[in-house]
Amino acid sequence: MSESWARLLVGVLAGGAWNLASLWCLTQLVRAWLGPQPSRRRAIIWLAVKFPLLYAAIFLMFHRGMVSIVGFSIGFSVVLMAAIGWLWWKTTFRNCRISSRC
Repeated sequence: MSESWARLLVGVLAGGAWNLASLWCLTQLVRAWLGPQPSRRRAIIWLAVKFPLLYAAIFLMFHRGMVSIVGFSIGFSVVLMAAIGWLWWKTTFRNCRISSRC
């Protein structure tokens, strides 16, 4: 496998993992802010994790040339489309067991 294919594959994996981590941090932030027991302190901690740490990590990966930008975009997009599809499926077919109309 050539080096460019390896960088592309690492980029796809990094993009997917980064988007999963970003979505997870976002859900934790929203839960800390708007959940049943809102906590301003926890919300600020999740903001500190999501923005400075995640974005600094990907900046360093791009700056050092460790990942392909195209590969990262592919991995990021696949996870984003899967998350949107899961949300659509969950909201569209949530009442299928109760009613006969799906």
